[in-house]
Amino acid sequence: MALIDVINLIKSWPLKKKIALVSIMALSIALMAGIMLWSNRVDYQVLYSNLTQEDAGQVITKLKELKVPYNVEGNTIYVPGSKVYELRLELAAQGIPQGGGVGFEIFDKTQIGVTEFVQRLNYIRALQGELARTIRQLSEVDQARVHIAIPERTIFTEKEEKPTASVVLKLKPGRVLNQGQIGGIVHLVSSSVEGLPPQNVAIIDNMGNLLSKPSAGDMIADAKQLEYQKSVDKDYESKLQSMLEGIVGRGKALVRVATKIDFTQVERTEEKFDPDTTAVRSEQRTQEKSAGSVSGGIPGVLSNQPGQQPAAASGSPSSSQKQSENINYEVSRSVSKILQPRGEVKNISVAVLVDGTYKKAKDKKVYSPRSEEELKKYEEIVKASVGFNKERGDQVIVQNMPFETAVEDIPEKTDYLKIITSLLKYIVPIIAVVLLILFVIKPVIEALKAPVEISPRPAAELLRTAHELPEQETTPEEIMKDQMMDVVKKDPRRAATILREWLSE
Repeated sequence: MALIDVINLIKSWPLKKKIALVSIMALSIALMAGIMLWSNRVDYQVLYSNLTQEDAGQVITKLKELKVPYNVEGNTIYVPGSKVYELRLELAAQGIPQGGGVGFEIFDKTQIGVTEFVQRLNYIRALQGELARTIRQLSEVDQARVHIAIPERTIFTEKEEKPTASVVLKLKPGRVLNQGQIGGIVHLVSSSVEGLPPQNVAIIDNMGNLLSKPSAGDMIADAKQLEYQKSVDKDYESKLQSMLEGIVGRGKALVRVATKIDFTQVERTEEKFDPDTTAVRSEQRTQEKSAGSVSGGIPGVLSNQPGQQPAAASGSPSSSQKQSENINYEVSRSVSKILQPRGEVKNISVAVLVDGTYKKAKDKKVYSPRSEEELKKYEEIVKASVGFNKERGDQVIVQNMPFETAVEDIPEKTDYLKIITSLLKYIVPIIAVVLLILFVIKPVIEALKAPVEISPRPAAELLRTAHELPEQETTPEEIMKDQMMDVVKKDPRRAATILREWLSE
């Protein structure tokens, strides 16, 4: 079919048909254009979020240098998904983003003519920035600012003042800091500034709540005790949970344990004496004997003069004996040093909830509670597991109640959404092209290829009828007939088509 015939055929169509054809063609073009744009669109992903204005400006400047397309929404920067990790590594190699604030890189550039005051101020700024970056490494912290006040040094030591510091934290939604983490931040700041005692560090959150306490040492000690108690409770719970789930089934038991732990440490020294047990410590014996006679003159002056012989005197025999014994005994003594353990469990309380059994009845689950014998057996098992001691006030409660939903093994979910999206990116254009060919292009081609039968008979009859009509006054019907005759004369093909449509109707 020639192009002129196609144009003539389209001209012969009624207005509604022409509008429908134009609408279909416009819709087809728009659909194809939309499919092409959707297939070729760039998948943007998050490069960085929650950036400060300084860091966001540095990142955007670098992206412009690399000629990478990007989108900015608030404080979040988006780049093509295929370049996210590559850009992060490249920017990290250049120290971007810096994490807000100014660090010690402020001293990388040598400045001439800088006064001592400016150098000191730059040092404080750099120290504040580095501390803020370090604190932001905590998973719970979103933003952090550190303010340090270092007083001027003086030669009078009695008037010397200690530095002070304050830290403002903005935590991530739903996150909290425990006392141990707060104490860690306090000691981090105090250890980073020369002469700064921990008690001079104040920490507040973005709501103005004071998080730090005056005594950081006590705070850390209390935090450690609390963490130890939690670990003991968790250990008891995990052991009881695994044991009971092995009996009643997975997810059908809940265990909670609360322990009371004594953290006081007592040292006692005992010294005992046993009077019934003695031992010889030392022994000393002395024995003395003497025997014989004593002779001599008469006592007086004459007997003692020189040249004179002593007068003989009568004597009697003499003897003496002396004996002494000294024995020292040692009484048995024992000395013991007793150190009571720190962190001893004073009492323990255990609460156990056990689910019942379920039976299917008419496509419904019917709950059946546990018997008293079963609950008593579970209670005895729990008591034996935790070392139940009634004298120290231990408590064990086992109750049976239906859980809201039956806990089942949930398999690990695969990210099917991402897989389906990737497949649709290629499948949807193919389906759209096939539908466009089947329901739009093919019917139009078939309509254009349909042969047009031109029957000269109706036209001849029309002409003959028109000539045979008697001349009458001009009426609207006659005017219409004249117009029809003009159409038949000028375009017989169109007249034949119109007649064919009339006959078909």
